[in-house]
Amino acid sequence: MDSSIFFIIAYYTVFVLTIALIGIYFMTLVANLLAKVPFVPTSGRIINYIISICDLKKGEKVYDLGCGDARFLLEAEKKTGEQGIGYENAMLPYLLAQLRKYLNKAKVVVKMENFFRADLSKADVIYCYLGPDVMTELNNKFQKECRKGTRIYSNSFSIKGLQPKKTWPRDPKKRLPTVYLYEI
Repeated sequence: MDSSIFFIIAYYTVFVLTIALIGIYFMTLVANLLAKVPFVPTSGRIINYIISICDLKKGEKVYDLGCGDARFLLEAEKKTGEQGIGYENAMLPYLLAQLRKYLNKAKVVVKMENFFRADLSKADVIYCYLGPDVMTELNNKFQKECRKGTRIYSNSFSIKGLQPKKTWPRDPKKRLPTVYLYEI
């Protein structure tokens, strides 16, 4: 193959990949703006802390609303051996979740879907790291769809108008967030 043809092919390949990545980035920005929830990855240390207080049991169905790159679901699966379900409607975090799932050979299911359209009736545990407005909007959905005894853990943000069953306060020294537990 002539070296000039090779460079032309390489140039256009890099160009097309760059355009695709820019497109994915902007689709993620638009999805974040529409959902009012930015992609903010939680550190492994904080995920492990939250997993430790969730008291997850074998056989429980764990859902993560706005699951990002699926870190919480992957750790929950390690603890319970169960397949978790995550919802993410932004392209970049969704692709990262699929990659992490593949690399970890995990059973988790990550759906590129708006969690407001998800059926939560089979959830035993729901994890959320969403803003206060979104958490308040979800309250009606939780009340309508979740079974009695469903536990909802919220990282950092309370559900306005709903009394938490338990609260783990923010610990600035250990850099741990407030975690709220609600039970339906």
